Amino acid sequence: MRAIIFANGLMADWPEKIDIAPDEDVIIAADGGLKHCTRRDIIPHLVVGDMDSADPGELAALEKKGIEVNRFPTRKNETDLWLAVRAALDREVDEIIILGALGGRWDMTFSNVLLLTSPELKQIETRIIESNQELFVLQGGQNVRIFGNKGDLLSLMPLTAMVRGLTLTGFEYPLDNETLELGSTRGISNVFVEDACNIELSRGKLLVTITGMNNSRLV
Repeated sequence: MRAIIFANGLMADWPEKIDIAPDEDVIIAADGGLKHCTRRDIIPHLVVGDMDSADPGELAALEKKGIEVNRFPTRKNETDLWLAVRAALDREVDEIIILGALGGRWDMTFSNVLLLTSPELKQIETRIIESNQELFVLQGGQNVRIFGNKGDLLSLMPLTAMVRGLTLTGFEYPLDNETLELGSTRGISNVFVEDACNIELSRGKLLVTITGMNNSRLV
């Protein structure tokens, strides 16, 4: 089961080939992320957060329809997006797609991206998708096969002091059991030369960003 979470960041364009199936997907709005649902006539199954940015009228209309609204205190330890992710995990989903997580406040944007490193998400395919960009975190011991398009861009950014055993195949600049340090720009702007490429990592955590894809898939 898949969860689609709408965060309260910017969302200019709808990502290509992201089709929501209300009867199959769990649709969650994180507080002000409700506006992205409203603009696209999407009715979420759940709205969660402290409701400091969601439109009160829209919330009231949803509650009249029997939609679940979980309100939290403004003084809390978690962001609204994390509360939405937690709600998705409680529903035992095996995939999470987060939309509207980038842009606006930089502190919130970085927090949303770093949320992908949570140990609770290690076994859950979790991606942030924004227009033609996709972000996910690769952790040590993982080996993923990515299906994209020739010419798509791949950028890799270490999130730990070192990432070791990094191997790339199917890209213009392949790597074989390499080490990258935190702050290194060596992994920026690689290029797909095959439609199916591999990334393997032995140790550390790596932020993976794909640009220009049509909803690339991991297997």
